[in-house]
Amino acid sequence: MITRSRGRWTATTILTTTLLALTMTLGAAMPASASPADHGRDPSVGYGGAAPCNSNASRIGSRPVENEYGQTVATVDIYYSYSCQTNWIRVSGNPAGGNTVKDIRTAGGSWLPTEIDYGSGSSYSMQVYAPGTSCINFQVHLYYPSGASYGETYNAGSTYQTVC
Repeated sequence: MITRSRGRWTATTILTTTLLALTMTLGAAMPASASPADHGRDPSVGYGGAAPCNSNASRIGSRPVENEYGQTVATVDIYYSYSCQTNWIRVSGNPAGGNTVKDIRTAGGSWLPTEIDYGSGSSYSMQVYAPGTSCINFQVHLYYPSGASYGETYNAGSTYQTVC
């Protein structure tokens, strides 16, 4: 019940108005929830009214992208969403200006389809469902506009990087 007393709002009115505003704000985007259904999805998009997985993600590591001379030419950042329990990678850019080719999977799982972005801008992968301490594998290759190789993530004895 909303009442006024001598032109002032009562505590009941203020409390009711505050609770209504809070309910409307929280109802706008439900929190993200962990689900295998998030595997292969864009971490920046909320599905079914849920908040995007990247809304509460943390960078949990980074790896260099090296050219043939061992020089770092770009960086791959690895992200983890605590609410969705997913990982994805973000490549800081491709200074050569050609294709950025990204592959990611949950360790022991199947690779997501290869993703290719063109140009020198930053790009990120789709996410893989990796609950708890699940490891992920990824690889990144950078190319010149001509199609010649420019750089890649390198791990002696392996074709991919592993992050746990």
